Amino acid sequence: MCNIRMIVKPFYSAKKTIALIAIGLVFLTGSAIAQNSTSSPYSYYGLGELSSNNTGNSISMGGTSLAYRGGRVLNFQNPAALASVDSLKFIFNVGMGVKFTNLNQRDKSDSFSDFNLTRLAFGFKVSPRYSTAVSISPYSNLGYEITEREKVIGSDRYLDRTLTGTGGLNQLTWSNGVKVTKALSLGLNISYLFGNNTRDEIISLESGSSYTYYNNSKLISRGIYLNLGAQYQMDLGKYDLTLGAKYQPKLSVSAKQIIEVTNYSSNGVGNSPYDNTNRGTFDVPENYGIGFGLSQGKHLWLGADYFHEKWSDTKVFDKGNDLRDRDKFSLGLEYKADDGYARKFFKKMTYRMGGFYDTGYITIDDEKISTMGLSLGLGIPMAKDAGMINIAIEYGSAGTKSNSLVREDFTRITVDINLFETWFFKRKYD
Repeated sequence: MCNIRMIVKPFYSAKKTIALIAIGLVFLTGSAIAQNSTSSPYSYYGLGELSSNNTGNSISMGGTSLAYRGGRVLNFQNPAALASVDSLKFIFNVGMGVKFTNLNQRDKSDSFSDFNLTRLAFGFKVSPRYSTAVSISPYSNLGYEITEREKVIGSDRYLDRTLTGTGGLNQLTWSNGVKVTKALSLGLNISYLFGNNTRDEIISLESGSSYTYYNNSKLISRGIYLNLGAQYQMDLGKYDLTLGAKYQPKLSVSAKQIIEVTNYSSNGVGNSPYDNTNRGTFDVPENYGIGFGLSQGKHLWLGADYFHEKWSDTKVFDKGNDLRDRDKFSLGLEYKADDGYARKFFKKMTYRMGGFYDTGYITIDDEKISTMGLSLGLGIPMAKDAGMINIAIEYGSAGTKSNSLVREDFTRITVDINLFETWFFKRKYD
């Protein structure tokens, strides 16, 4: 009897993967330059509208992720989950989403739609115990336009004030997962935060006046922060229980603030340009999360998460803020219909659902700007085991109409594509 083991590394797969990464980078960069990723007036506050680093699997389950793991899933919320990545697959992931928003204030309403690429990532197992992955995704987004008409104190004249914000922060993350024991996995995310928030304020007097005040402010950020993750698995007989946890210390990120202010009139009288550049830091908050996942065989998974972020302790250029601590609760369910022998299309898919409640990190006129929603999703396998298309639909609302504030009712559709490339495999001949 002759035993022969062969390790095959297909060169065409590597070239295809590199090409996919290059194409994804071009689209991601183009999307970031050409489009706003939000139209929320609440992105005026803090660092803007915060983004999650969840994949389509997690989004379909209300964002539940800390105890979630799988051989063909890149989980960046808890890097410890990477330790379970399939040793034979190189996983390429690209995510994109569209959000339809209806803004309601008193008896007024308006509608917007925003499209953006949400993630570009790839990952693979380096050794039997160690896996790694790299991703680029949004951290926060600005995309507001607010117009106000105010009466000048002591006068019968009015002024128009227009506030606009564009841009946002992105994060380039290197994720690492290590299997310490059969039950325990640990992980580390190292993220490079970069981007800029641009805010403009224009004030002009009505009644034929040519006077205009213009204020342009840019916050340009460059810095590194990190977070730690852990997962622990327990065999409960008929069920398997996974406990997940995440911790991120408060860290300061380098930033530069450029302010340009101009008061001018058409006749040139009183024109007074002013500009100033400040260098300092802003804080990425300390946060932590815990979660669990309960599975029955390979088909059914139920999980829940709790996150806490301490925004009230953060500072921007050594100044305090009016932000508050943020809490998020999520619950998710996944059912894999495929038993490995299914022939009918609907029996090959994965079905997901979930819900979430997010207290948010801003308060306006003593009103908490919270968000809640429900989610549904499908995992659709590609032919010849080439990948998985995950589609998530979220229905939710943010804010309130109380105190003349704005309530956002939104529908968000996310398409998350996982492509699998076989980098190596072993064949045995007897």
